[in-house]
Amino acid sequence: MSNHADKLLRPTWAEISLSKLRRNYERVRELAGARKVMAVIKADAYGHGAAPISKCLAQCGVDWFGAATVEEAMELREAGIEHPILLLGGLYMSDPAHLAEFRLTPVVSSTARLDTYAECARREGKPIEFHLKLDTGMGRLGLPPDRLASFLAHYRELEGLRLTGFLTHLASAEDLIASQNEDQAARFKAGLKILMKAGIEPEWIHVSNSAALVAGLKFPENLVRVGALFSGYCLPVIGPVPNSTKAADQFEPILTFKSRVVYLKDVPSSTPLGYGAAFHTRRMSRIATVPVGYADGLSRGLSNRGRAIVRDRYARIVGNVSMDLTLLDVTDIPGVDIGDEVILLGRSEHCSISALEIAQQLGTVPYEVLSSVGKRVPRIYIE
Repeated sequence: MSNHADKLLRPTWAEISLSKLRRNYERVRELAGARKVMAVIKADAYGHGAAPISKCLAQCGVDWFGAATVEEAMELREAGIEHPILLLGGLYMSDPAHLAEFRLTPVVSSTARLDTYAECARREGKPIEFHLKLDTGMGRLGLPPDRLASFLAHYRELEGLRLTGFLTHLASAEDLIASQNEDQAARFKAGLKILMKAGIEPEWIHVSNSAALVAGLKFPENLVRVGALFSGYCLPVIGPVPNSTKAADQFEPILTFKSRVVYLKDVPSSTPLGYGAAFHTRRMSRIATVPVGYADGLSRGLSNRGRAIVRDRYARIVGNVSMDLTLLDVTDIPGVDIGDEVILLGRSEHCSISALEIAQQLGTVPYEVLSSVGKRVPRIYIE
């Protein structure tokens, strides 16, 4: 993490706007209404830097944090985060003592480790709280609905455990045409009734993710889990819901991925460029070399079809993106010089390249584009 781009020994960096992050937080709060907000800080906060992002959101007043792994949760604790942290993936092979040591709340998807948790609670002399996940249609983690009754029976036999949360994970929250959201909601509500009938009333009930929040889906819940929206992105809502489109448009991408021109050359027509000679110039061309490559998060899939912004104009990526370097055709951009700023993801006055645009080119989602920005790319946090 550096404070200023001019001090970088290698001129490739990512700028993260904390002021835009705060505005995105306020918009999330507005959409959440009376519901509390959990900030999902996984995959290094979707590539934005877990510690600085979590500190900023803690100052904003977020209620919970969510992490995918124990290691991610430990990073938040080491950054000084004292808020409750939910382990979204639960514990895999980790020692349950981590739950007590770092004050973590695991998500539980089966009875497999309940006995281990209960033994840990007895050994530590304090109860272990957990949130129970019901698999209503995602098909990854989560208790199948037909096993809920037997799970509760086993849970009641154990001491030292407290079921304080109940959740599920939506598979297609942005799709308002298919029936999957309604099907998952029905299964979740049925599971919630079984809990209530058993005399268990979880303090926290949560279903909605970023897409559900933007789409305005309604569930019996008092907590929402938001990750991507804080970074300014969400999958486009599928369906005739104009209000949801307006809600999505209010969020601002907070990350700009930048580099600089470090080498310029004029080459004749029919000159091969890059590994495998994947591109041959068709005219006399001016080619700029930029010190950024697929090891930094600029996908090799953008070879010969991606673009960057130079001097408020679009420059085509030519040749194969290599590990550390990329070539741009700047023939039609007047005045390009060594040291000129190059925007790989972000906007200038008249041009814009979004993570959604890149994702659509690559056949993926914007979250992969963002989280792929490599660790060797310094993050610079600006107000």
